[in-house]
Amino acid sequence: MAAEEVVDDVLDLIEECFERGWTDGLPVVPPTPAGLERVLRGSERDPQEVLGILPPQGGTLTVEKVALNALMAGCKPEYMPVVLAAAEAIVDPRFNLRLHSRSTRGPAPLIVVNGPIRNELGINSRSNVFGPGWRANATIGRAIRLLIRNVGGALPGKLDRATLGHPGKYTYCIGEDEEHSPWEPLHVERGFPRGASVVTVISCEGPNQFGVPKGAAKMILDALVETLRAIMRFTSYYRGVGDVTIIFDMDQRSELIRAGYSKADVRRYIFENTWRTVSDVRAVGSPLVSDGAETSDNQPVRLFTSEETIYIIAAGAGNRFGAFMPTWRSVPGLSEPVSRLVRG
Repeated sequence: MAAEEVVDDVLDLIEECFERGWTDGLPVVPPTPAGLERVLRGSERDPQEVLGILPPQGGTLTVEKVALNALMAGCKPEYMPVVLAAAEAIVDPRFNLRLHSRSTRGPAPLIVVNGPIRNELGINSRSNVFGPGWRANATIGRAIRLLIRNVGGALPGKLDRATLGHPGKYTYCIGEDEEHSPWEPLHVERGFPRGASVVTVISCEGPNQFGVPKGAAKMILDALVETLRAIMRFTSYYRGVGDVTIIFDMDQRSELIRAGYSKADVRRYIFENTWRTVSDVRAVGSPLVSDGAETSDNQPVRLFTSEETIYIIAAGAGNRFGAFMPTWRSVPGLSEPVSRLVRG
């Protein structure tokens, strides 16, 4: 077969994937039997093993379907254990993918990878951590999005009800920079051994950057607190209920650690200082005070449910930029972060 015919055949297959509605708007790798067999080699699990029922439409999620969508996303076979762990996390009822997908706020599953698997697969945890350039980050996150679309049935404008969405709904996968942080990494805080490879999935909106070019640790925290207070004005929260995922880059972490701040100290500072008065809340028409419980205009209303709902991750190279992602939990129990051990 001539080279031109091969190219034409591949392009026709790519167009067929668009016509069948299998894509996220970008071209995918055509899911051929040979390609599927190749990706399945990355896992020793039975292709017909059922991982669960994938909301919102209730598709049956199998190892084979994970491999098909990983193939279309451009994953290498060796990425399969991480994709499978993330897939197991999103079918967990505690993550509540059904309501997550149908939320008008448009959250996306943020995939955080911890442990040795990060370095083995080349998962980026430093410079441009949310940006392009790393195949593992891009394709692992994209595989989960394709699963939600193709198996879960969350089609934009239908069962995916996001008003605006954000670029993380294409792919949203990072590693934690454990090597450059003395803080306990996320998976250790969640009960796993430090040497384990673990995937944690968190329902997040898009990243909002914060930072100060110079200044001590308290200035970094105050910049974050003021940004949180300004952007998260309680209009989407009910009586002090909210989660947030925060990224501190290497320079910010170094400054905080030199000042003696542990992760627990940072959480406490943020929790105690992110509040507004009842008068502020009433001014924006928030339902926070609709039950009439708050009577004093000067009474503080806290943004976060507790210190434990503030998730802190070490990622990003130095330059004193961090980011926070509002985490989808407007009512208790709507969506919780879920962690899964990487098998194989």
